[in-house]
Formats: sequence, C-alpha cells, structure tokens
Amino acid sequence: MTRSGPPVVTPPLLTLKQKKRKVFYEHGKDSLELAVSIGKTQEDKALLKAEKHHQPQAGQPRSERTHQKSRTKKKLEEVKATIASQRARLKREKAKMRKECPVPAVHQKSSPPSNAQDRAPRKRVSFA
Repeated sequence: MTRSGPPVVTPPLLTLKQKKRKVFYEHGKDSLELAVSIGKTQEDKALLKAEKHHQPQAGQPRSERTHQKSRTKKKLEEVKATIASQRARLKREKAKMRKECPVPAVHQKSSPPSNAQDRAPRKRVSFA
C-alpha cells in the first residue's frame, strides 16, 4: 500500500480576463428610471406589432401613404394615356380617309360566284 498525502492545492493562476465586479443599483431613482425605459421600449414594440397586423374596417379610411402612387406609376399611366389617344386619333383619320376615297369597283366583289359551277362534280361513293 502506498501512502497518499494530503491533496496539493495550487494557487489559481491569473488569467487575462479578470473578474468584473457586479454593479448593483440602489433601490430608488436609478431602478425606477431603468424600469420606465424598459417599459417604454416594450410598449413601443407591442404597438408597432399591433399596427402591422391591424386591418382597417370598411368605414375607416386607410392611411394617406397607401393612396399615393409612386412617380414611376404616375408617369407610366400618363404615357399609356398619350399612346391610347394617339391610336384613337389615327383610327379616326384612317376611317375618314376610307370614306373620302372610295375603293375602285374592280377590287370589290359585286356578287359571289356560284361555287358549284366552278368546281368539278364530286364522285359519289356508295357502300354495299
């Protein structure tokens, strides 16, 4: 049997990180200010979250921001309107030109020719 002596206790080595002392607030003004600031931030977060999920009712008007269209959309609508007006104007002018200059009678078909006379007679097939 071997003898074992008392355990050897080595002093703790100093590390790069030293223990930080905890700072305790005294009960009073500091703790109240801290509680109030935490409460305000939590309340603001809750209100923002509620506003995101809140849907306005039919009788209530929506916010002004949603009614405003972006500049590019307004510009696009203006361009589309000008193009539509140009097309309508060109269509009217084209119709006016057709009325003023009637098409020569050569190109018009006065009476459709009978199709039976132009084609060869069909062969009839009978099955027994």
